[in-house]
Amino acid sequence: MPELPEVEIFRQYFTETSLNQSILEVEINHPKVVRGHEEILKKLAGDQFTGAKRWGKTMFIETGHNHILFMHFGMTGNLNYYHSTVESPKYARVIFSFESGFKLAYVSKRMFGRLGVTKSIADYAKEKSLGKDALEITESEFTDALAGKNKNIKAALLDQQVTAGVGNWIADEILYQSGIYPTTRTRDLNRQQLITTYKKMQEVVKSAIAIDAVREELPAHYITRYGRKTSISCPGCSNTIERTEVGGRGTYACGKCQQIY
Repeated sequence: MPELPEVEIFRQYFTETSLNQSILEVEINHPKVVRGHEEILKKLAGDQFTGAKRWGKTMFIETGHNHILFMHFGMTGNLNYYHSTVESPKYARVIFSFESGFKLAYVSKRMFGRLGVTKSIADYAKEKSLGKDALEITESEFTDALAGKNKNIKAALLDQQVTAGVGNWIADEILYQSGIYPTTRTRDLNRQQLITTYKKMQEVVKSAIAIDAVREELPAHYITRYGRKTSISCPGCSNTIERTEVGGRGTYACGKCQQIY
């Protein structure tokens, strides 16, 4: 599933390709992904996109006529900007055609993603009970939200009501870099350990954005650089990385470098 870094890359891609162009047509190939907003989307003809923001794993698009679109990318979502002379990408569920002759496709192979319209970004965040974005939340807000909770630290990091944007592989990397085993209860972590987790969250997310979320280009001391598998050696101690399930999610960790507190 696209996590914060991937969605930030989508946002940058969108702003570099699709802003300030007159929209000629909106083609909806599969209504399931737009949840009843078909008529509003089709009325974007003659409008243009003026800006894009991100909150957690969701991208928001502003238009000249004050509409705000949201794009959530589900497990397999993507964006594709291409010229009209080129065949549309497979699984293009919504296509925006521009006067320039280019098109932007919202691609969703398994259709778990959603595209629609919201009154405001704040309204959307409230409706979805989103916590602050992982790059916007302050150190004190983060530590206060986690301190004393009877929840394992991985589940806490994945809880979008605590902080929005962290997904499965990012959570595993944060905890590896923090030296904390995923099943550790947040109530068993002291404030300094929570501060370390916060700092590693910022570091991991920013590192992923910097390399366009291509995991093979992550730093050599990151476990996710080597793939989601158990046949790899820990870059810190050479032990084999373990795969377990935490809260129903496949979880990768080093039993030696990461401690249960």
